[in-house]
Amino acid sequence: PARLAGLPVATLDHHSPELTLLQMRDLISAVITVLDDDTLGVDVGLRMPPTAYSNLGYALLCSATLGEAAQLLIRYWKLLGPAMTVSLSTDAPQCIVDLNHLFPLPPPLDQLSFECTMASFYRGFQLLVNASRDDLEIWFSGPPPYYAEKVARALGRVRYNMPANQFRFSETLLHRPLPMHNPTGLEFAIGQCQREAALLDDEGYIVREKVRHEMTFGADGYPTLEQISRRLHMTSRTLRRRLDEEGTNYKALLEEAKRRDAIQLLDDSNLEVQRVAGLLGYQDPANFTRAFRQWTGQTPSQYRDARNRN
Repeated sequence: PARLAGLPVATLDHHSPELTLLQMRDLISAVITVLDDDTLGVDVGLRMPPTAYSNLGYALLCSATLGEAAQLLIRYWKLLGPAMTVSLSTDAPQCIVDLNHLFPLPPPLDQLSFECTMASFYRGFQLLVNASRDDLEIWFSGPPPYYAEKVARALGRVRYNMPANQFRFSETLLHRPLPMHNPTGLEFAIGQCQREAALLDDEGYIVREKVRHEMTFGADGYPTLEQISRRLHMTSRTLRRRLDEEGTNYKALLEEAKRRDAIQLLDDSNLEVQRVAGLLGYQDPANFTRAFRQWTGQTPSQYRDARNRN
C-alpha cells in the first residue's frame, strides 16, 4: 500500500509516522484498493474497543456507570480525535453523540472517519453494557454507499441522508453499572488524561471547544461574541483572532449550535415547527425553515417525516 500511495516504505516503519492529510488520503485509498473492501472504516472501528484508547480507555473501563464513562469520553476526546469533535446531549428517551469534523476531509477520509468512529462506539457499548441493536442507532448525513447493507449488518440500525452524523442510544443505558468499576484505577487514569490534555493545550483546538461549550440557548437567546469573550476573560478582538487561528469563527459555531438544537427540538413530536422556530429565536418560521434547509438539505417537516418513517 505504501508504494501504491507513492510513499517511501521507510516512512511507515516509524512507531508514530507523521503524514500529511493528503498522504493519509492516498494511503487509505491504497489500502482500500489492495483489500478491495470499502468498509475498512467499519472493520477497523469494530477492532477498537475501549482498551485501544490508552489511558482514556482505562478510565472508561474503571467508571462506575456508562454515563460517567460517556462524560469522560467527551471531556478528553481531544486526546483521540484531533480532527473531529464530539458532544453529548439528552433528548429523552435517547442520548445523542454528535460528531463533526473540524475541517473538511478529502474522500475517502471523510466517510471513513465517521464509519470508524461509529463502529468503535458500537463495539464499546456492546462490551461495556452489553447493549443490544435495539438500544443503538447510527446516523450518517451522506447518501447510502453501495456497501450500505454490509454496514447495516455490522452496526444494526443505520440511517443515511440524515441532517447530522450522530450515534444515538437509549437513555436508560446511562445508568447501567460497569462490571470493571475501580475507583482507584479511575483516579489514576483521569490523572494521566489530565496530564496528556495539558500538553495539548497550546496546540489543540482549545478556544473553539470553550466557545462551543458556551453556545447554549438561554432566555435571551444565544450568547453574543462579546458575552462569550467576557466569560473566557479575553477581549472580543482576541477571541476572533484565536478562533480564526483555529480555522473557525463565531458565526460558524453559532450555526452549528442552532443546527444541533433544532434537531433535538424537532425530535419532540409534541412541539410544532412554529414553536421550535420561536424557541430558537426565529420570529418568522419561514426564516427557520430556510436556515434548517441550508444546514441539512431538508425542511423541518421533511426531516420529521423521514424520522417518523425510520
